[in-house]
Amino acid sequence: MGYLTAKQFSEIWGITERRIIKLCKENRIHGAVKNGMVWEIPEDTLKPSDRRSNIYKYIHIPKKIMIVNSNKNWNTYLKECLEKEGYIVEYGGIEEIRDNLESLSRYYEGLIYFAKHHMDKMEENFIVHFAKKSHAESSILIIDDKNSKRNPIEKKLAETFRKEIGLRINTLLLDIPMDKQCIINEHEIEEDIVELLLRLKNTTGMAIETDGGKIEFGENGRTENLEIGKFYRALNHCFRSLNKESYLWCASTMLEDEWTEEPQEMKFRQINLEVANRGVNVERIFIFSKNKIKEFKQNKTLKIYMQSNIKTLFVDYDEIKEKEPNLLEIVGAGWDGIDQEILIADLPEGMKERGYISKNSKEVIEAYNCFQKLKTYAKNLKEVLK
Repeated sequence: MGYLTAKQFSEIWGITERRIIKLCKENRIHGAVKNGMVWEIPEDTLKPSDRRSNIYKYIHIPKKIMIVNSNKNWNTYLKECLEKEGYIVEYGGIEEIRDNLESLSRYYEGLIYFAKHHMDKMEENFIVHFAKKSHAESSILIIDDKNSKRNPIEKKLAETFRKEIGLRINTLLLDIPMDKQCIINEHEIEEDIVELLLRLKNTTGMAIETDGGKIEFGENGRTENLEIGKFYRALNHCFRSLNKESYLWCASTMLEDEWTEEPQEMKFRQINLEVANRGVNVERIFIFSKNKIKEFKQNKTLKIYMQSNIKTLFVDYDEIKEKEPNLLEIVGAGWDGIDQEILIADLPEGMKERGYISKNSKEVIEAYNCFQKLKTYAKNLKEVLK
């Protein structure tokens, strides 16, 4: 295959050389490469269509996805994930869309439907009618409550849709108890939505479960003691949900299994730094004996934290043990507190589990007041370790 210059193509296509160079810069001429100051274009290249022409508009139909009945808390990240895939996202409630179905765009690449009525006949009819705006590459995904009494329409409609349109229909079942307090990682669910909607091209009529990394709270407002993986996933999720109005207050006891080079701890440190860089008010007290100052001067984690936006403080373990030992009992193995609502507590060394999370107001406030009391003994960690 040979190449021609922009000047040569200007004679073939009947447009100026300057216009062809602009098209090359906009990546609208496939295979064009710049060699020095000259653009070289494959000799068999077809002339790109004018964006003002009906042909261009016909070829470049936007990829649209409709999301119906979604939880507003999920919209931002889900929209972000879909836009990365090149989709234009539209939102609406079933009543609004059902009444204006004919006025919607003619073509949709997909539908994400959050079930409201456990998939009753009205919702089924809506999905059937919406499918008429779809094509063989489209996909419908229903998000439903696993624990509900549901009509599994993905099985009922899958064969019809496959034969008549070619599109796929699947369901993502949320294994999340509605009658209990839980921590749910919405991002995990949203990522599962995108995967099932866009990636699993050969699945139809399927119902797949996800629990969103759920962690349940007991009647005492605490989770059970969590193993390492579950603890860190919950911890990282809680930290990522913080914003500039949040207050993160932490007491670290410098246990041997903390501040190591282990991947879990490294990731945790990274998230701490990300949180502080987002403008979250982060205060972290490090509790250890003065006789360990020389040892901790070379601690990589402390050096990194002291250079960040995290307010790092030092409290002498021996002083607190002498003056207010009850504070050390409250601190235990250390914890991270969020506002006056959540306490993420470490468990003592040697235990099989890593920690637990508490929303017990008495426990959280006790830890919060302890932290404020410790601050009266605190010194700037930079001054202590310099």
